[in-house]
Amino acid sequence: MNQRRGLVTALLLTWFAVMGVCAEDAEPNLKYSKELRFQSEGSWLPALFYGAAGAGPHPTVILLHGYPGNEKNLDIAQGLRSAGYNVMFFHYRGAWGAEGEFGFLNAEADVQAAITFLTDSEQAEALRIDVERVSLVGHSMGGHMAIAGIQQSQDLQCAVAYDTANIGVTFAADSADGDTQELTEKERAWMAYGDSLFMLRGWSGAKSRQQAMDHRERLDLRNHVAGIGDRGVLLVAADSDVIPVARIENLAEAMKEAQVPVTYVLMKDDHSFNNHRDELLALTREFLDAHCSQ
Repeated sequence: MNQRRGLVTALLLTWFAVMGVCAEDAEPNLKYSKELRFQSEGSWLPALFYGAAGAGPHPTVILLHGYPGNEKNLDIAQGLRSAGYNVMFFHYRGAWGAEGEFGFLNAEADVQAAITFLTDSEQAEALRIDVERVSLVGHSMGGHMAIAGIQQSQDLQCAVAYDTANIGVTFAADSADGDTQELTEKERAWMAYGDSLFMLRGWSGAKSRQQAMDHRERLDLRNHVAGIGDRGVLLVAADSDVIPVARIENLAEAMKEAQVPVTYVLMKDDHSFNNHRDELLALTREFLDAHCSQ
């Protein structure tokens, strides 16, 4: 009996050893996910990395959520990974448990920290990232972060923005004096919404408006389109009342005037494109394949 048990144990150990080698050899051919963290100005930010199948290196997308990030667009992450792209999703400072305090300028800096983190040579080798083919995809406020990100970094190939909230326009008051008595109904709604966002540390509706007003020129994406140069941008607008279509069209026009190769698409849907998810993924993939993965 003991001999049988010894033989079975030996066979099992041999099987596990062989399978371990096979799994290690096959690993580059499998999709995988990995929990990551990186620092932005001293604060730790949580991230989830969706690794594409194959030895790579792969084109890589940083996926940027909106305000506050209830819609994470992880179907886009999964779909792009299936198409051969690595994707990293992360939370900005002060959002959803990330360290630090949330803020519009902080979020812009967090995007730059994410780019630096993924393009580090050791990190890129470990995650099979092609550092020459890194792009940003963002939704709503994340669309702003995607455009600001490519304006501020030369390490990116292109950017995709879904129903972009140009913060210097969307969150700033229409009146230059900033008198709270002159707030429009839409501005009051944005402030009330900001007060409800308990998942954003240190945040409030008043703070959202104050930051947008104090940094209005800097946070207006139209003022910095020249920084994009000849890199491709895809703007996808939704025909909803959350972000007026005219504001996204104005951004597209500013890009065209600066000779930025921008593609503008309008979808008849709500702010989260709930009825066109497959089309949104297909459009994103086609654009990335044509402009961002060469």
